[in-house]
This record gives sequence, C-alpha cells and structure tokens, in this order.
Amino acid sequence: MFRTSVAAAALGFAKRALQEALARAKSRDMFGGKLADFQLTQATLADMALSVDSASLRTYRAAWQRDHSLNVMKEAAMAKLVATEQAQRVIDAAVQMWGGMGVVSGVMVERLYREIRALRIYEGATAVQQLIIARELLKNG
Repeated sequence: MFRTSVAAAALGFAKRALQEALARAKSRDMFGGKLADFQLTQATLADMALSVDSASLRTYRAAWQRDHSLNVMKEAAMAKLVATEQAQRVIDAAVQMWGGMGVVSGVMVERLYREIRALRIYEGATAVQQLIIARELLKNG
C-alpha cells in the first residue's frame, strides 16, 4: 500500500506551489503595488497555508501509524484523499497568482498542475478513498 507515499508526494507538490505563489505575490507588480498587498491575495495565501498544514498533519499521522505497525488502512486513505485534493486546490491557486504565465509550459506551477492529476488517481481516486474510509469505519467503529 503506497497511499501514504502518494499523500507525501502530493504534500511536497503543495508546499512547492505555496512557495511559488508567495514568491510571485511578493514580486508581481499590480496597480502601483505588489500582488501581495491585496487583502484577497493575503486571504488566498492563508487558505493555501492552512490546506498544506492540514494535509501535513494527516500525512504525518498515517506515516507514524505505519512506522509503529498499526492498522493504517483508514488513516492512509484519509491522508491520500486530503493531501491530493488539497494539493489540487493549492496548486490551482498558485496558477491563478501567476496569471497568464501560470499556464506557460515549463513554468513550475504549470508543471505541478499537470503532475498533481496523476497523484489524484494513483492508489485509487477520491471516490475509492471514500469507500475505504467508510468500510473501515463500519468495520471498526
């Protein structure tokens, strides 16, 4: 079972996207200031950071349980689901901050945008993770 590893990879993608978004927000000139000066940009960055942190905690929990030879089926499915879905959101927000440059081939956020799709499918798409989580809940309470 590689769900925890897939979650970790997605988490890495999300962290990189957040770094790229922060750098772009600080450097992109808009309306006489920087993109980072706008409250909406700041709120988006805060949401991105919250998504990354939430996915981190889920992923680390599943990894810890796996390291301690505990049943990790539900936790790994939760980590994979949360990390890949949140990574998609964070990467999408980063592409938005990059504007038209965000979809230029070879730009990091464009690459992340393409690559996160595969991680959302590996080891089962979101619906599969939901079924695993529900089955584990029903089986173990």
